[in-house]
Amino acid sequence: TACNGTAPCSTTSASATGPGLPIDLRRIVGKISKVTFRNRNLQRLMQIPRTDLQELAEQANLCMEERISASRQAAYEAAVGSPGDWKAWRKVHEIYIKEKVRRRDPLSAAFGSGEPSLRSNIEPNQYLFRVEKIDNLLSKYESEYPLGAAQVNEWIKERESNKPSGDALDDLTDLLNDERNDGRPTFAVFAVDFPGLEESTDWAKQMCKRCGLRNFFNDGKVTLALFRYRVQDVLNDSSWPGETLFAVPTVMDQPMSEVFFPAPADSYGHAVGLKPKPDCSHLAAELIHARMDYQAHHWMRVDTVNEPCLSTNKIRRLRETHLSCIRRQSRDANYGRRCV
Repeated sequence: TACNGTAPCSTTSASATGPGLPIDLRRIVGKISKVTFRNRNLQRLMQIPRTDLQELAEQANLCMEERISASRQAAYEAAVGSPGDWKAWRKVHEIYIKEKVRRRDPLSAAFGSGEPSLRSNIEPNQYLFRVEKIDNLLSKYESEYPLGAAQVNEWIKERESNKPSGDALDDLTDLLNDERNDGRPTFAVFAVDFPGLEESTDWAKQMCKRCGLRNFFNDGKVTLALFRYRVQDVLNDSSWPGETLFAVPTVMDQPMSEVFFPAPADSYGHAVGLKPKPDCSHLAAELIHARMDYQAHHWMRVDTVNEPCLSTNKIRRLRETHLSCIRRQSRDANYGRRCV
């Protein structure tokens, strides 16, 4: 079937699991092994039972990770050294992320050649969705009046209807790109998994709940922007020809997080849903790609959310539900059993 940008018709389909694995996955499944740290101090920290729920989740994530090459693991262990306790490990992990993963040059370690997390041959016409928090951006924009969601949405409508709106949206886009001054991998989802999202009045809540965007639920109003772009846009913007710029996210691509959850080796990533459905239909394929500058036509909608913080205990229950869904989808009832 020819791909028109609205269906995942690539060789790396977002829903691929089981015996019908895409070709690129057949090459890596069976070569992957869960992370086993060589550093004795890291081994010790992994073996200590955790009572703190956040540490427990982070420990489980490291235990379940299946997409780290031996060379990257060795580089990671050299970078983090021998932390004395879990909080110290979390701190040196963040330093590793800043120095090795969020760098702009050379290319982020998340896309190192030969990594089993890499995903190549994604159909270039497929659309992706990405959400950005833009409160700081709006406060920095020089205007005669406070800039809010309504005005930005008006600029977006004018662009979509080809009405002259000056350079306002282009200027805002340039400011956003300047504000994103590092090379951190971008988390995105396939638009095909979110039919009708752009017309929905609660798109922001939908994205937060299905994509595990817990940091936007903080007992206060947060302004979010929805961006839509094609896989080809990422490839066109790249300064790294010949490199694979898409990957399944791993524990070594971001700070330690309770709402991240490693996925089995034969699937895309899946963030922990903040409002899961009993049939697990809330699961959405998640991937990361190399940094890309946005363009004005990538803006789709701007809105605000105002949701209460999620407690660590609530997230623990959400993780349990998520694990059940991952096992159901992958048909692997034992996935993660030795780690949770």
